Amino acid sequence: MNDLIWLLICSSLVFLMQPGFMCLESGLTRSKNSINVAIKNLADFGISVWLFWAIGYGLMFGTSQLGLFGSSYFVLDVSNIPSVAALFLFQTMFCSTATTIVSGAVAERMRFQAYLIVAGFTSGLIYPIFGHWAWNGLNNGVANGWLDQLGFIDFAGSTVVHSIGGWVALAALLVIGPRSGPISSR
Repeated sequence: MNDLIWLLICSSLVFLMQPGFMCLESGLTRSKNSINVAIKNLADFGISVWLFWAIGYGLMFGTSQLGLFGSSYFVLDVSNIPSVAALFLFQTMFCSTATTIVSGAVAERMRFQAYLIVAGFTSGLIYPIFGHWAWNGLNNGVANGWLDQLGFIDFAGSTVVHSIGGWVALAALLVIGPRSGPISSR
């Protein structure tokens, strides 16, 4: 019972990163774009929660297929198993954090619809599949992901969460290209 309470407390702390990122990004952008940035953060949270529930948890913690992706637990029913519900909530918060990292990198530089596609791709496929490689079996105590079996240890989400957000942001920025115009006008 104490483990579940601790996991719920940690989930709420990770959730607080969402409004923190929203305030940071809104404060660092021009005032005309602050609402757009805030809405992007709210939207990517909704998208990541929904997609992680529908397919992400299954890809991440489902029965491993060659250590690459999961093939069960899609459209997760958490109503009867509190430990699964707590792990789902915790991992959902991490998924939304990885997604919102991208938002800060592309603030003022990407259309809202394009960002929603990137957020969906990140939270529905990239984060859960890489998470499977590192954390699959976390729900059962057995290492099933191929990185985990090689001895890979991810400390507090530094690779699965923050690195995924950073790499997706870098990929988006490589597609978008450099900022145009003088920096002093920002």
